[in-house]
Amino acid sequence: MLYYILFNNYNSPEQAVILFLITVVVFFISLTAHEFAHALTAYKMGDNTAKLAGRLTLNPFKHLSFLGFIFFLLFGIGWAKPTPVNPLNFKKYRQGIRIVSSSGVIANFILGLIASVIYAILMNTVGTVNLAMDYIFIILEYFMIVNSFLALFNILPIYPLDGFKFVTSFMRADNKFIHFSIKNSNIIILLILALSLIIEAFTNFSILSWYLSIIYNYIYIPLALLGV
Repeated sequence: MLYYILFNNYNSPEQAVILFLITVVVFFISLTAHEFAHALTAYKMGDNTAKLAGRLTLNPFKHLSFLGFIFFLLFGIGWAKPTPVNPLNFKKYRQGIRIVSSSGVIANFILGLIASVIYAILMNTVGTVNLAMDYIFIILEYFMIVNSFLALFNILPIYPLDGFKFVTSFMRADNKFIHFSIKNSNIIILLILALSLIIEAFTNFSILSWYLSIIYNYIYIPLALLGV
């Protein structure tokens, strides 16, 4: 992603710097919202582990993973530091797991939805009248894209993603799927990424782009248009 922004022939040096800064800001805000949602809902459910660790905050630097940030810039896939949660402190154990694990996805969905509504309103009232508005539309588009990815990626039932925690909250602790996924999670994720790259290289079909288009085209845009 960083290479594409900085060395795209369509971008001037000034545009490349602005797009880079937009990318970083959107990345920080989106991941911060995701992790803060986990910390807040865990606290509401009776667990103050995240609060004691200083994670019940909207300060993005408290949630930043340096390695996750580097991966995001280079490959477009990044992550924050996992929010520490102790489900044993929840008032209702299984309900707490479901609420906390889904809260990050919901936060990203809401952020993307807000961006899409603002985008639709501005497009229908102001339009692209100048360069400043162009950048505002780019910011809103980045919010939709990044938050769509975070929401859709995290609902996958693969350890340690939120979808895995949500799905396994309905299972017994000795379920074979749980043990298999935990043991082979890194291999599963690498295989998914490798398979998507191979398919894109030979067919020009991007699974990631198709995956993102589901929520972007069929949820955000229709809802935004209904709100205008």
